[in-house]
Amino acid sequence: MALLITRPSTFRLLLSADGEDPRYGEIVTTKDYYPSRFSPDIARAERVLTRYPALDTMKSQNLEAVSRFLGQNLPISYSPSFLMQFIVGKDCFCFCARDLSRESGLRKHGDNGIVGVVAGKILRSALNRDVCTGHVMILAVASEWRRFGVGCGLLSKLELAFHNVTCSSITAPRLKSIFLHVASTNSGAIQFYEKGGYTYEKSECGYYGRKVDGIVMRKNVD
Repeated sequence: MALLITRPSTFRLLLSADGEDPRYGEIVTTKDYYPSRFSPDIARAERVLTRYPALDTMKSQNLEAVSRFLGQNLPISYSPSFLMQFIVGKDCFCFCARDLSRESGLRKHGDNGIVGVVAGKILRSALNRDVCTGHVMILAVASEWRRFGVGCGLLSKLELAFHNVTCSSITAPRLKSIFLHVASTNSGAIQFYEKGGYTYEKSECGYYGRKVDGIVMRKNVD
């Protein structure tokens, strides 16, 4: 049995007994893997999917690597100084997916094994302090890692972080919705977000430059 790691205390069944991914009908190779954050007994008892990375919070020492990764996988570049807000800013989050199978070669590659990044923050209303909105600002997955559920895992982790902030106390604002921008020409991304519960709200002319409009998609959560 292969299991999908979402966080240290959570496992979710990914593969059927014969190794076939029920979502895509693809055969995925598995092997015994022993993450240090799990007890040896758990690691020996379970078979972990090696094609699924670990999801971690972005650290300051990873800013340069994350910036390079985004520049290689998105049409828009993000500087380390811009990304710093997700480390020091209030209610800001950035999570990275790292390839565990390259653990021993990370120093050689110099990229920290990053194969996916998601970032966003909570926006508070000045008119109504009882509610807030989540903004997904960045989501990128390396091309060779797409269709393995990495994007879904990253987006779910960010959405959970939004929910955790609003549930932290009885005085915390209520999360009303989560929104994002996507290029009108990126049909694959639009379909991906639609499957995640996001729906079309409006178009913004020239959001990604003169020739590419932006589409605002929103997911109501209250």
